[in-house]
Amino acid sequence: MYETQVKDLTPEEAKRLYDQGAAFVDVREVEEYAQARIPQAQLIPLSEFAARYGEIPKDRPVVLYCRTGNRSWQAAAWLAAQGYGNVYNLDGGIVRWYRSGLPVDTAPVEAGYGAAPFQEVGPLEARRLLEEAFVVDVREPWEYGEGHVPGAVNIPLSTLPARLAELPKDRPILLVCNSGNRSGVAADFLVSQGFPGERVYNLEGGTYAWLGAGLPVER
Repeated sequence: MYETQVKDLTPEEAKRLYDQGAAFVDVREVEEYAQARIPQAQLIPLSEFAARYGEIPKDRPVVLYCRTGNRSWQAAAWLAAQGYGNVYNLDGGIVRWYRSGLPVDTAPVEAGYGAAPFQEVGPLEARRLLEEAFVVDVREPWEYGEGHVPGAVNIPLSTLPARLAELPKDRPILLVCNSGNRSGVAADFLVSQGFPGERVYNLEGGTYAWLGAGLPVER
């Protein structure tokens, strides 16, 4: 839906924007950022992105990156959906940037996560929630079709802002994706939109953890 609004950049194209003062945002996790980063890049982990994207300036181009470009494309699509213009994804991520001979900063830094405003649950805890919770799978339809938590409704992450009215506020909400990253973004967003954090749950480890615990899926 938002592909036309997010452009992939080669490292060389991204470096030209960097030299012109574009904002660079690293959406990897804290531990990855601490090891190496593009100089002066701002850290907003994908797991916190929905709650913190307002920290990103709107008055200049924004280049998002991760290790290989997958997580940052999701974040870029999210920004585009929120009305940001001039949003770019670094194709190949910091790995390709480094291999292109461009600078990285490896000086030690201290970085930390914000306190999650929602509840993290494992697969066994999530199973106990199924009787009461409204379950939302935020993956793409083809991923959902390959197997999902029983009873889950498919609302892809990129469409969530437009479909909030479909979610009840009087029941717990359990959010699911493959690994817990996209659903964590969704959980953050729901809390920011007034859903009570004590009733918003993220399935830690996603459907991978669910299957790993021997629990059934629907197709």
